[in-house]
Amino acid sequence: MPIEEPLVGGMDNAGAVVRVGDTVRRPVKKSAPAVRALLLHLEEVGFDGAPRYLGTDEKGRDVLTYIEGEAPLPPYPAWSMAEEILVEAARLVRRLHEATATFDASGVDTWATEWADPMGGPLICHNDLFPENFLFRDGRAVALIDFDFVAPGRRLWDIASAVDQWAPLCAPRTRDRQPRELDGVARFGRFAQAYGVDPGDAETLVDIVFTSRRQALAHIRGEIAAGNPTWVDNWRETDGEERAAADDAWLEEHRIALIDAVRRQQ
Repeated sequence: MPIEEPLVGGMDNAGAVVRVGDTVRRPVKKSAPAVRALLLHLEEVGFDGAPRYLGTDEKGRDVLTYIEGEAPLPPYPAWSMAEEILVEAARLVRRLHEATATFDASGVDTWATEWADPMGGPLICHNDLFPENFLFRDGRAVALIDFDFVAPGRRLWDIASAVDQWAPLCAPRTRDRQPRELDGVARFGRFAQAYGVDPGDAETLVDIVFTSRRQALAHIRGEIAAGNPTWVDNWRETDGEERAAADDAWLEEHRIALIDAVRRQQ
């Protein structure tokens, strides 16, 4: 029997994603048809920063290619929070968006909605661009993984959700993943610059940061109310309500500074 090696990371699929040789086996979710179609498109257009879809195995799991690389897991190691890594991450997100912008989504209706852009949009967003879903080799961002939450949206929506953790956009005293000394405002601007955000979109991007955060918190609280043990335990162990309040206050305090950080990047 092939050896199954559990892969660490993630919350919704914790312990269920395994490596078998040079492949990864993932549980099939409701979004599987959409994810499969998108991965096949990315292969067709030559985007090398995502796994290839290979079919299903005898257990009904999706089979993807295994990509060698290091994924930073929380608490994020110092190397993964370096500015050059931030720039690499932003550029890889831009490459993904250029590739997904040509995907014909007209026949797909199985997108995940949990973290999706409520306004939809002209390209397919990843919607789960936490650092642990990036793979790095020799200081370069080489691939993105975990496409379960992809859905149509706007570029700025995906950028907002990514930079929330990469900056990070939270009160330094509440950080349990990133170093407290990181300058979230400056890194927000640097990510936007590396991606190529138009400075004229600065205010819209910051508004979307607030919208995305409200949606995420509503979803998390809904999962907690439904008794999802993963979120119940995480919220309790990280003092979720106190942390959310502090982070909301930090964002309000720094709204103008965040807009200016994008506008002054040339």
